[in-house]
Amino acid sequence: MSDTKDIIIQEVRSFFKNISWKKILTFLFFVLLSLSFWLMQVYRQKFESNLNIPVKYVNVPDSIVFENEFPESIYVRIKDDGAAIFRYYFTRRNDSLVVDVRDIIYNSQEKVIQGRNFEQLIRSMLFNSSELISYSPTRLSFTYAVLRQKKLPVIYDGYISLASGYLIDGELTIKPDSVTVYGSRAALDTLHYAHTVSDTLLEVTGDKKMLVAMRQAKGLRFIPNVVELNISVDEFTSKEVEVPVECINLPNNLIIKFFPSSVKIPFFVGLKRYNDISAKDFQIIIDYNEIKDLKESSVPIRITESPDYIQTKLPIPSEVEFVLEQK
Repeated sequence: MSDTKDIIIQEVRSFFKNISWKKILTFLFFVLLSLSFWLMQVYRQKFESNLNIPVKYVNVPDSIVFENEFPESIYVRIKDDGAAIFRYYFTRRNDSLVVDVRDIIYNSQEKVIQGRNFEQLIRSMLFNSSELISYSPTRLSFTYAVLRQKKLPVIYDGYISLASGYLIDGELTIKPDSVTVYGSRAALDTLHYAHTVSDTLLEVTGDKKMLVAMRQAKGLRFIPNVVELNISVDEFTSKEVEVPVECINLPNNLIIKFFPSSVKIPFFVGLKRYNDISAKDFQIIIDYNEIKDLKESSVPIRITESPDYIQTKLPIPSEVEFVLEQK
């Protein structure tokens, strides 16, 4: 194995020793010289080439809608020497043609850019040496209609699934809580809320802050079109309070007694708020007008007030007996 390796090395060395390096270097010199002359010829020669110029629209008013969609790019065919063509592709490839929409629709008599004005706008993106052969589209139309506006509250239209052992600590908050909607009068009259896109959050175990897009509709524009959703999540535990049963609208000549006079309310509460909640945060109210004609002597318990950041369970007991007495 070692002998074979030595033989191969000797053959390679012998091959390179027998090469006429002087001839090879001379050949490479003339190749490079020819390449230099060719590049010089290419740089001086005129070529036709296609350019794709991106268009950036600025100062677009929110309160109007345009009849035509704006083109994102302008396709231009030019003629110039090779050096200029290389410069277009390597130094000005991402330069954008900036169009001030507000200036055109409010300060120009015609709501269109075409002809010589459009050609001058395009030439501002070209080198002085470039010959403009053609371009497409040949005009930009800014014909528009004025929109009406309406401010609407935002509703999160998604679904949130919490991991086992967690609950939402309070209400979801949306910033901003309302958006301005632009559209025709007929379209706005049918809207009472602005909905976000449908979204699903699964197995949430902690606070979340995320951006949610508004649900788009044809002929409508939302400003802003993205809102911030804040979700506060906490690990929960069980707690129980005892709350007295109260009666409202009771005539002055009557007394009502409940058996039992108070009930226990079990509920789930987040660990962060466990010590902040007590019986005074709950109310159990029975309306005399709803029970005065009852033939039964018991009434179901209904929790009329409780914090929004807890999950209540059925009261214990779920109904109480009552007795009405004359004073």
